[in-house]
Amino acid sequence: MIYELRHYVPIEGMKDKMRERFARDSLPLFRKTGIKLMDFWETPDTGEIWYVVEWPSEEAVKKGWEDFVQTPEWKEIAARTEQDGPLSTSRGIVLKRPDFVKSEWPMPLHVPDHQ
Repeated sequence: MIYELRHYVPIEGMKDKMRERFARDSLPLFRKTGIKLMDFWETPDTGEIWYVVEWPSEEAVKKGWEDFVQTPEWKEIAARTEQDGPLSTSRGIVLKRPDFVKSEWPMPLHVPDHQ
């Protein structure tokens, strides 16, 4: 498994609209389309949104988002919520756990001391 860290920064004046779109539209559509959301955060002061998605492979990341934005539901959501322009800028970073960190370790991850 690999993970994708997504980061959204609201355009000035669009923080509430961006937050509402995630709550009302995007997150339910993630569930419907099989996007496996692992965790989700927002920064209280700026309204930035961060979340992590689990994917089976890097290829699945690309295909998953390509498929998502082509759904009729997403096209309707984007058209409805972006009438006054885009709500945010965003980026995704693909993360893979290195072999030297064991996923079965209890949380938080404990890194062994090197001798």
